[in-house]
Amino acid sequence: MADVALFVHSTGVGPFMWNKLLVGLPEGITPLTPANRGYSPSDLLARGAPFSLQDEVAHLKAQIPEGTTGVHLGGHSYGGLVALSLAMDPDVPVRSLWLYEPVLFGSLNAEADTLQAEVAEQVRALFTDREFLLNEDTGGNDAWLERFVDYWNHPGMWASMPDKAKTMARAVGWKMYHEVRMVSQEPEPFTHYRLSVPTTLVYGERTQPPAAEMVRRLAAVNPHAHVTELAGQGHMAVVGAPDAVLPTLQAHWSRVGQAQAAATV
Repeated sequence: MADVALFVHSTGVGPFMWNKLLVGLPEGITPLTPANRGYSPSDLLARGAPFSLQDEVAHLKAQIPEGTTGVHLGGHSYGGLVALSLAMDPDVPVRSLWLYEPVLFGSLNAEADTLQAEVAEQVRALFTDREFLLNEDTGGNDAWLERFVDYWNHPGMWASMPDKAKTMARAVGWKMYHEVRMVSQEPEPFTHYRLSVPTTLVYGERTQPPAAEMVRRLAAVNPHAHVTELAGQGHMAVVGAPDAVLPTLQAHWSRVGQAQAAATV
């Protein structure tokens, strides 16, 4: 069985976000772009249904065909945390990781005393807002969705979205709420995510300060990782500017090929 490239989508989006980033996939690697739990019309999570990061990992592991010889992981935002969790699973034969702004707010909060003021202020604001993180009665409702969407895009983004897009977001709102709780309550420190495979970490120049800091801290414990800052881009560039993101993925595949060639010498 050939290697696969498993791409994990981010909160509130879906597998479609990867469509324009599969160009130039190396020969012998089959792309997998499954939907996360709670996103398929037949798999929506009912309000009140419990969910955990371990549930997500188990769901995505099940998408890997039996006999796969190697797994290359890609992830964005929440999908980056899931990809990292998969990479730590001894049953997954990981060959490389490409991550665009994986979010580990829980890991960052554990190091709050060492953060620069601007980053610390945003992290503190998140963790002191019990309404946003802990109120299951309002989590995923319109006010919650507006705050989430506007934070990662720009103020007024939710209000400007067409009704169809809002309806789709409402359908997965409860799962989105769970995902935000999971990235905030992630108990592992950055040092847990030490990797020995080719790793690429990408962040946007215009992203939120905590997102860039999370990439820097992951890079600090993975000195072999290749880190790229994308000029003029923000957190949602994978969706909104795939042409700007694609070269970082193609460069990643090139480095993976070089590493594999060196290993056979």
